[in-house]
Amino acid sequence: MTVKERGGPRWWNVSAAWLGIGTSPGALLIGALIAFRHGGSVPLLSIAIAYVLMFAILWFQGLLGLKPPIGEGRNLTTLTPIYFGPAMQRIIGALIALGMIGWSGFNMALGGAALGRLLGFPHWIGALVIALPVLILSLRGIHSWNGLAALATVSVLALTGFITYELAAPGIPITIALDSPLDVITDVAILLGYVTVFSVRSPDFTRGLSKTRDLIILINLLCLPVLGIALAGSAIYMGTGEVDLVALLAAPGTLSIGNLLIFLSVLAPTFTTLFSGAPGLRAAIGLSEPAGMVIITLIAFILAVFRFDLYLGGWLSMLAALLPPIVVPLAVESTLRRRGALPCRIPIWTWAIGSAAAILLTLLSQPVAPLIGLLLSALTTTLWVTLWRQPQEKLNPI
Repeated sequence: MTVKERGGPRWWNVSAAWLGIGTSPGALLIGALIAFRHGGSVPLLSIAIAYVLMFAILWFQGLLGLKPPIGEGRNLTTLTPIYFGPAMQRIIGALIALGMIGWSGFNMALGGAALGRLLGFPHWIGALVIALPVLILSLRGIHSWNGLAALATVSVLALTGFITYELAAPGIPITIALDSPLDVITDVAILLGYVTVFSVRSPDFTRGLSKTRDLIILINLLCLPVLGIALAGSAIYMGTGEVDLVALLAAPGTLSIGNLLIFLSVLAPTFTTLFSGAPGLRAAIGLSEPAGMVIITLIAFILAVFRFDLYLGGWLSMLAALLPPIVVPLAVESTLRRRGALPCRIPIWTWAIGSAAAILLTLLSQPVAPLIGLLLSALTTTLWVTLWRQPQEKLNPI
Protein backbone atom coordinates (compact mmCIF):
# COMPACT_ATOMS: atom_id res chain seq x y z
CA MET A 1 0.00 0.00 0.00
CA THR A 2 1.42 3.39 -0.97
CA VAL A 3 1.56 6.51 1.19
CA LYS A 4 -1.19 8.01 -0.96
CA GLU A 5 -3.41 4.98 -0.45
CA ARG A 6 -2.93 5.21 3.33
CA GLY A 7 -4.28 8.75 3.32
CA GLY A 8 -1.13 10.79 2.77
CA PRO A 9 2.32 11.03 4.35
CA ARG A 10 2.91 11.16 8.10
CA TRP A 11 5.79 12.64 10.03
CA TRP A 12 7.93 9.49 9.81
CA ASN A 13 7.85 9.63 6.01
CA VAL A 14 9.78 12.93 6.00
CA SER A 15 11.59 12.72 9.34
CA ALA A 16 14.99 11.94 7.81
CA ALA A 17 15.44 15.47 6.44
CA TRP A 18 14.51 17.13 9.74
CA LEU A 19 16.59 14.77 11.87
CA GLY A 20 19.50 15.04 9.43
CA ILE A 21 19.63 18.83 9.90
CA GLY A 22 19.14 18.46 13.63
CA THR A 23 22.07 16.08 14.02
CA SER A 24 24.57 17.88 11.79
CA PRO A 25 28.06 18.07 13.33
CA GLY A 26 27.85 21.82 12.87
CA ALA A 27 25.82 21.93 16.08
CA LEU A 28 28.86 20.67 17.99
CA LEU A 29 30.93 23.58 16.71
CA ILE A 30 28.16 26.02 17.58
CA GLY A 31 28.11 24.75 21.14
CA ALA A 32 31.88 25.07 21.43
CA LEU A 33 31.73 28.62 20.04
CA ILE A 34 29.02 29.65 22.49
CA ALA A 35 30.87 28.12 25.44
CA PHE A 36 34.07 29.88 24.32
CA ARG A 37 32.31 33.25 24.35
CA HIS A 38 30.94 32.63 27.82
CA GLY A 39 34.11 31.04 29.13
CA GLY A 40 32.13 28.00 30.25
CA SER A 41 28.52 26.93 30.64
CA VAL A 42 25.72 28.13 28.36
CA PRO A 43 22.95 30.22 29.98
CA LEU A 44 19.66 28.37 30.23
CA LEU A 45 17.88 31.49 29.01
CA SER A 46 19.82 31.31 25.72
CA ILE A 47 18.62 27.76 25.12
CA ALA A 48 15.01 28.56 26.05
CA ILE A 49 14.70 31.65 23.83
CA ALA A 50 16.48 29.93 20.94
CA TYR A 51 14.07 27.00 21.13
CA VAL A 52 11.00 29.29 21.11
CA LEU A 53 12.19 31.31 18.10
CA MET A 54 13.40 28.28 16.16
CA PHE A 55 10.07 26.57 16.78
CA ALA A 56 8.14 29.68 15.71
CA ILE A 57 9.81 30.19 12.33
CA LEU A 58 9.67 26.48 11.54
CA TRP A 59 6.01 26.34 12.61
CA PHE A 60 4.70 29.20 10.50
CA GLN A 61 6.73 28.23 7.44
CA GLY A 62 6.11 24.50 7.81
CA LEU A 63 2.35 25.08 8.03
CA LEU A 64 2.36 26.19 4.39
CA GLY A 65 3.11 22.67 3.22
CA LEU A 66 0.22 21.06 5.11
CA LYS A 67 -2.96 20.18 3.28
CA PRO A 68 -5.78 22.76 3.10
CA PRO A 69 -7.45 24.21 5.05
CA ILE A 70 -4.44 24.28 7.40
CA GLY A 71 -1.90 25.10 4.72
CA GLU A 72 -1.47 25.28 0.96
CA GLY A 73 -0.34 21.70 0.37
CA ARG A 74 2.55 22.94 -1.79
CA ASN A 75 6.33 22.88 -1.74
CA LEU A 76 8.38 26.08 -1.81
CA THR A 77 8.76 26.13 -5.61
CA THR A 78 5.00 26.12 -6.19
CA LEU A 79 4.27 28.37 -3.20
CA THR A 80 6.32 31.36 -4.24
CA PRO A 81 4.25 32.31 -7.33
CA ILE A 82 1.02 32.56 -5.30
CA TYR A 83 2.57 34.66 -2.53
CA PHE A 84 5.20 36.75 -4.31
CA GLY A 85 5.74 38.65 -7.53
CA PRO A 86 8.41 37.70 -10.08
CA ALA A 87 11.13 39.91 -8.53
CA MET A 88 10.51 38.47 -5.08
CA GLN A 89 10.61 34.94 -6.45
CA ARG A 90 14.06 35.61 -7.92
CA ILE A 91 15.29 37.14 -4.67
CA ILE A 92 14.12 34.20 -2.58
CA GLY A 93 15.70 31.78 -5.06
CA ALA A 94 18.98 33.68 -4.79
CA LEU A 95 18.87 33.67 -0.97
CA ILE A 96 18.19 29.94 -0.86
CA ALA A 97 21.06 29.34 -3.29
CA LEU A 98 23.36 31.55 -1.23
CA GLY A 99 22.48 29.70 1.93
CA MET A 100 23.04 26.32 0.29
CA ILE A 101 26.41 27.43 -1.10
CA GLY A 102 27.48 28.41 2.40
CA TRP A 103 26.32 25.17 3.96
CA SER A 104 27.92 23.14 1.16
CA GLY A 105 31.19 24.99 1.75
CA PHE A 106 30.91 24.32 5.47
CA ASN A 107 30.27 20.60 4.94
CA MET A 108 33.14 20.21 2.48
CA ALA A 109 35.50 22.18 4.73
CA LEU A 110 34.62 20.27 7.88
CA GLY A 111 34.54 16.83 6.25
CA GLY A 112 37.62 17.54 4.13
CA ALA A 113 39.63 18.70 7.12
CA ALA A 114 38.53 15.64 9.10
CA LEU A 115 39.50 13.23 6.30
CA GLY A 116 42.79 15.05 5.75
CA ARG A 117 43.67 14.83 9.43
CA LEU A 118 42.76 11.18 9.51
CA LEU A 119 44.79 10.14 6.45
CA GLY A 120 47.55 12.75 6.54
CA PHE A 121 46.95 14.84 3.42
CA PRO A 122 45.96 18.51 2.89
CA HIS A 123 42.39 19.42 3.79
CA TRP A 124 41.62 20.62 0.26
CA ILE A 125 42.19 17.11 -1.05
CA GLY A 126 39.69 15.84 1.49
CA ALA A 127 37.21 18.48 0.33
CA LEU A 128 37.76 17.35 -3.26
CA VAL A 129 37.10 13.73 -2.24
CA ILE A 130 33.71 14.91 -0.99
CA ALA A 131 32.90 17.38 -3.77
CA LEU A 132 33.52 15.31 -6.89
CA PRO A 133 31.60 12.11 -6.02
CA VAL A 134 28.68 14.10 -4.61
CA LEU A 135 28.52 16.24 -7.75
CA ILE A 136 28.79 13.26 -10.11
CA LEU A 137 26.10 11.28 -8.30
CA SER A 138 23.86 14.35 -8.10
CA LEU A 139 24.20 14.98 -11.85
CA ARG A 140 23.31 11.33 -12.46
CA GLY A 141 20.04 11.96 -10.64
CA ILE A 142 20.35 10.15 -7.31
CA HIS A 143 17.03 10.67 -5.51
CA SER A 144 16.98 8.37 -2.50
CA TRP A 145 18.08 10.08 0.71
CA ASN A 146 16.94 7.61 3.35
CA GLY A 147 20.12 5.57 3.45
CA LEU A 148 22.36 8.62 3.42
CA ALA A 149 20.30 10.39 6.06
CA ALA A 150 20.38 7.30 8.25
CA LEU A 151 24.17 7.07 7.87
CA ALA A 152 24.57 10.75 8.74
CA THR A 153 22.34 10.48 11.78
CA VAL A 154 24.02 7.37 13.14
CA SER A 155 27.47 8.86 12.49
CA VAL A 156 26.75 12.13 14.29
CA LEU A 157 25.06 10.45 17.24
CA ALA A 158 27.96 8.01 17.56
CA LEU A 159 30.45 10.88 17.27
CA THR A 160 28.62 12.98 19.84
CA GLY A 161 28.25 10.20 22.38
CA PHE A 162 31.81 8.95 21.84
CA ILE A 163 33.74 12.19 22.20
CA THR A 164 31.41 13.68 24.81
CA TYR A 165 31.96 10.67 27.05
CA GLU A 166 35.72 10.83 26.59
CA LEU A 167 36.42 14.55 26.48
CA ALA A 168 33.61 16.54 28.09
CA ALA A 169 33.91 18.18 31.47
CA PRO A 170 31.85 16.53 34.20
CA GLY A 171 28.48 18.02 34.99
CA ILE A 172 25.80 19.73 32.92
CA PRO A 173 27.06 22.56 30.67
CA ILE A 174 24.11 24.85 31.51
CA THR A 175 23.92 27.69 34.00
CA ILE A 176 21.05 29.83 35.22
CA ALA A 177 23.48 32.73 35.63
CA LEU A 178 23.67 35.45 32.96
CA ASP A 179 26.77 37.20 31.65
CA SER A 180 24.75 39.94 29.94
CA PRO A 181 21.55 40.25 27.90
CA LEU A 182 23.63 40.99 24.79
CA ASP A 183 25.48 37.70 25.17
CA VAL A 184 22.16 35.86 25.33
CA ILE A 185 20.98 37.62 22.17
CA THR A 186 24.21 36.63 20.41
CA ASP A 187 23.70 32.99 21.42
CA VAL A 188 20.15 33.07 20.11
CA ALA A 189 21.26 34.67 16.83
CA ILE A 190 23.80 31.92 16.17
CA LEU A 191 21.32 29.13 16.94
CA LEU A 192 18.58 30.83 14.93
CA GLY A 193 20.93 31.18 11.98
CA TYR A 194 21.49 27.45 12.06
CA VAL A 195 17.88 26.71 11.05
CA THR A 196 16.99 29.71 8.91
CA VAL A 197 17.78 28.29 5.48
CA PHE A 198 15.98 25.06 6.24
CA SER A 199 13.04 26.96 7.74
CA VAL A 200 12.41 28.85 4.49
CA ARG A 201 12.39 25.63 2.48
CA SER A 202 10.57 23.57 5.14
CA PRO A 203 7.34 23.34 3.08
CA ASP A 204 9.30 20.94 0.85
CA PHE A 205 9.32 18.57 3.82
CA THR A 206 5.79 19.13 5.11
CA ARG A 207 3.94 19.00 1.80
CA GLY A 208 0.94 16.70 2.00
CA LEU A 209 0.89 16.31 5.78
CA SER A 210 -2.59 16.74 7.23
CA LYS A 211 -2.02 16.99 10.99
CA THR A 212 -0.39 19.81 12.94
CA ARG A 213 0.71 17.17 15.43
CA ASP A 214 3.02 15.78 12.75
CA LEU A 215 4.57 19.22 12.26
CA ILE A 216 5.16 19.59 16.00
CA ILE A 217 6.97 16.25 16.08
CA LEU A 218 9.11 17.17 13.06
CA ILE A 219 10.10 20.53 14.51
CA ASN A 220 11.23 18.85 17.71
CA LEU A 221 13.17 16.25 15.73
CA LEU A 222 15.22 19.18 14.48
CA CYS A 223 15.31 21.60 17.42
CA LEU A 224 15.95 19.22 20.30
CA PRO A 225 18.93 17.43 18.69
CA VAL A 226 20.43 20.78 17.63
CA LEU A 227 20.27 22.10 21.17
CA GLY A 228 21.38 18.80 22.71
CA ILE A 229 24.38 18.42 20.40
CA ALA A 230 25.28 22.09 20.88
CA LEU A 231 25.36 21.52 24.64
CA ALA A 232 27.57 18.49 24.05
CA GLY A 233 29.93 20.77 22.11
CA SER A 234 29.89 23.19 25.03
CA ALA A 235 30.76 20.39 27.43
CA ILE A 236 33.63 19.29 25.20
CA TYR A 237 34.99 22.84 25.11
CA MET A 238 34.76 23.03 28.90
CA GLY A 239 36.69 19.79 29.16
CA THR A 240 39.38 20.58 26.60
CA GLY A 241 39.45 24.33 25.97
CA GLU A 242 39.42 23.60 22.22
CA VAL A 243 37.04 25.18 19.69
CA ASP A 244 38.43 23.47 16.55
CA LEU A 245 37.08 19.99 17.22
CA VAL A 246 38.66 18.56 14.05
CA ALA A 247 42.11 19.56 15.26
CA LEU A 248 41.25 18.26 18.71
CA LEU A 249 40.23 14.84 17.45
CA ALA A 250 43.36 14.55 15.30
CA ALA A 251 45.79 15.48 18.08
CA PRO A 252 48.17 12.70 19.19
CA GLY A 253 46.70 10.52 21.88
CA THR A 254 43.11 11.65 21.37
CA LEU A 255 40.18 10.31 19.36
CA SER A 256 41.20 10.42 15.70
CA ILE A 257 38.46 7.92 14.83
CA GLY A 258 36.08 10.80 15.42
CA ASN A 259 37.34 12.36 12.20
CA LEU A 260 36.03 9.39 10.24
CA LEU A 261 32.62 9.92 11.78
CA ILE A 262 32.72 13.62 10.90
CA PHE A 263 33.60 12.78 7.30
CA LEU A 264 30.70 10.34 7.02
CA SER A 265 28.25 12.70 8.69
CA VAL A 266 28.66 15.52 6.15
CA LEU A 267 27.96 13.39 3.05
CA ALA A 268 24.16 13.44 3.13
CA PRO A 269 23.89 17.17 3.97
CA THR A 270 26.22 17.94 1.07
CA PHE A 271 23.90 16.10 -1.32
CA THR A 272 20.91 18.04 -0.03
CA THR A 273 22.65 21.40 -0.53
CA LEU A 274 22.98 20.69 -4.26
CA PHE A 275 19.39 19.56 -4.69
CA SER A 276 18.06 22.53 -2.72
CA GLY A 277 20.46 25.13 -4.07
CA ALA A 278 20.20 24.30 -7.77
CA PRO A 279 16.44 25.10 -7.99
CA GLY A 280 17.19 28.35 -6.17
CA LEU A 281 19.71 29.35 -8.85
CA ARG A 282 17.22 28.39 -11.55
CA ALA A 283 14.56 30.64 -9.96
CA ALA A 284 17.06 33.47 -9.49
CA ILE A 285 18.93 33.58 -12.80
CA GLY A 286 17.38 30.89 -15.00
CA LEU A 287 20.39 28.58 -14.75
CA SER A 288 19.70 24.92 -15.49
CA GLU A 289 19.82 22.66 -12.45
CA PRO A 290 22.85 20.62 -13.66
CA ALA A 291 24.77 23.85 -14.30
CA GLY A 292 23.62 25.14 -10.90
CA MET A 293 25.01 22.05 -9.19
CA VAL A 294 28.37 22.61 -10.85
CA ILE A 295 28.46 26.28 -9.83
CA ILE A 296 27.46 25.52 -6.23
CA THR A 297 30.10 22.79 -5.99
CA LEU A 298 32.82 25.03 -7.40
CA ILE A 299 32.12 27.97 -5.09
CA ALA A 300 31.65 25.67 -2.09
CA PHE A 301 34.99 23.98 -2.81
CA ILE A 302 36.73 27.36 -2.87
CA LEU A 303 35.15 28.15 0.51
CA ALA A 304 36.32 24.77 1.80
CA VAL A 305 39.90 25.48 0.71
CA PHE A 306 39.82 28.50 3.02
CA ARG A 307 38.36 26.42 5.91
CA PHE A 308 34.92 28.02 5.88
CA ASP A 309 33.94 25.83 8.84
CA LEU A 310 36.11 28.01 11.08
CA TYR A 311 33.89 31.00 10.28
CA LEU A 312 30.63 29.28 11.18
CA GLY A 313 29.63 31.74 13.89
CA GLY A 314 29.83 34.78 11.63
CA TRP A 315 28.06 32.99 8.79
CA LEU A 316 25.18 31.93 10.99
CA SER A 317 24.87 35.46 12.39
CA MET A 318 24.46 36.77 8.82
CA LEU A 319 21.81 34.14 8.05
CA ALA A 320 19.97 35.01 11.26
CA ALA A 321 19.92 38.65 10.14
CA LEU A 322 18.94 38.02 6.52
CA LEU A 323 16.28 35.32 6.38
CA PRO A 324 13.92 35.40 9.42
CA PRO A 325 12.31 38.74 8.40
CA ILE A 326 11.01 37.02 5.25
CA VAL A 327 8.98 34.60 7.35
CA VAL A 328 7.04 37.38 9.12
CA PRO A 329 4.93 38.75 6.21
CA LEU A 330 4.57 35.25 4.81
CA ALA A 331 3.19 34.01 8.13
CA VAL A 332 0.78 36.95 8.35
CA GLU A 333 -0.47 36.61 4.77
CA SER A 334 -0.95 32.85 5.04
CA THR A 335 -2.84 33.30 8.33
CA LEU A 336 -5.14 35.90 6.73
CA ARG A 337 -5.89 33.53 3.86
CA ARG A 338 -6.67 30.67 6.23
CA ARG A 339 -9.17 32.95 7.95
CA GLY A 340 -10.96 33.65 4.67
CA ALA A 341 -9.30 36.83 3.40
CA LEU A 342 -8.77 37.23 -0.31
CA PRO A 343 -5.15 36.65 -1.35
CA CYS A 344 -2.60 39.37 -1.96
CA ARG A 345 0.99 39.15 -3.13
CA ILE A 346 3.59 40.21 -0.58
CA PRO A 347 5.67 43.30 -1.49
CA ILE A 348 9.44 43.17 -1.10
CA TRP A 349 9.67 46.09 1.31
CA THR A 350 7.68 44.31 4.02
CA TRP A 351 10.76 42.24 4.87
CA ALA A 352 13.63 43.94 3.01
CA ILE A 353 13.78 46.87 5.43
CA GLY A 354 14.15 44.51 8.38
CA SER A 355 16.72 42.34 6.63
CA ALA A 356 18.79 45.32 5.49
CA ALA A 357 18.82 46.86 8.96
CA ALA A 358 19.73 43.54 10.57
CA ILE A 359 22.58 42.94 8.12
CA LEU A 360 23.97 46.42 8.70
CA LEU A 361 23.82 45.97 12.47
CA THR A 362 25.47 42.56 12.14
CA LEU A 363 28.32 44.08 10.14
CA LEU A 364 28.67 46.61 12.97
CA SER A 365 28.93 43.68 15.43
CA GLN A 366 25.65 44.48 17.16
CA PRO A 367 24.22 41.27 18.68
CA VAL A 368 20.69 42.75 18.73
CA ALA A 369 20.64 42.72 14.90
CA PRO A 370 18.34 39.66 14.41
CA LEU A 371 15.85 40.97 16.96
CA ILE A 372 15.77 44.41 15.32
CA GLY A 373 15.25 42.77 11.92
CA LEU A 374 12.28 40.77 13.17
CA LEU A 375 10.74 43.77 14.91
CA LEU A 376 11.10 45.97 11.82
CA SER A 377 9.62 43.25 9.64
CA ALA A 378 6.67 42.96 12.03
CA LEU A 379 6.20 46.74 11.92
CA THR A 380 6.36 47.05 8.12
CA THR A 381 4.08 44.04 7.70
CA THR A 382 1.55 45.60 10.08
CA LEU A 383 1.64 48.85 8.10
CA TRP A 384 1.16 46.96 4.85
CA VAL A 385 -1.79 44.93 6.13
CA THR A 386 -3.42 47.96 7.76
CA LEU A 387 -2.92 50.58 5.05
CA TRP A 388 -1.91 49.17 1.69
CA ARG A 389 -2.85 45.52 1.31
CA GLN A 390 -5.06 45.20 -1.80
CA PRO A 391 -6.55 41.70 -2.13
CA GLN A 392 -7.19 40.08 -5.51
CA GLU A 393 -9.88 37.61 -6.42
CA LYS A 394 -7.43 35.00 -7.61
CA LEU A 395 -3.69 34.47 -7.82
CA ASN A 396 -2.62 31.75 -10.18
CA PRO A 397 0.78 30.11 -9.79
CA ILE A 398 3.14 30.60 -12.69
